[in-house]
Amino acid sequence: MSELSELRSVVADLRAREEIRELLHRYGFAADTGDAEVWSRIYAADGVYDAVDGQLVGRDQFYRALDDPNGTHKRDIESRGSLHTVGGLTVRVDGRQAWAEGHALVWVRAEEGYRVYSLTYNHWDLRRTSDSWEITRRMSRPVAPGNARSVFTAWARHPGGYPGHSPTDG
Repeated sequence: MSELSELRSVVADLRAREEIRELLHRYGFAADTGDAEVWSRIYAADGVYDAVDGQLVGRDQFYRALDDPNGTHKRDIESRGSLHTVGGLTVRVDGRQAWAEGHALVWVRAEEGYRVYSLTYNHWDLRRTSDSWEITRRMSRPVAPGNARSVFTAWARHPGGYPGHSPTDG
């Protein structure tokens, strides 16, 4: 591979990682503003959100989960004022497929300032469409003993893992 080809490959990988990070931040902004249309379109048409209390499958379910005036999101999160954040992301790209792992934290306004609504470990599988990245599957589990290992596993399946970790690390 020529230096120019290698440089193009590195730039493409970095661009994809940044696009994925922005997608996950846009996901949080859409949730905070109750924009069910944007939030549901961040997922693939056949996307899956696998949470400890069940699954959402497909854009219609995603849309309804955020838009339902009597649902948990409107009642307990958005209506109180919320801040969805993701951080400490590890992102790996392999052509038109990618995965990301990291924490998600949702804050809601409380009588005395703010409180944590949820703190979770997350694994996202993504694919590139003709014009953008989309989430095909998200696994989310609460921060609790034993849950990190069950969620943060992609690095162990990825050839070479990632710096500082090996498949035997916890």
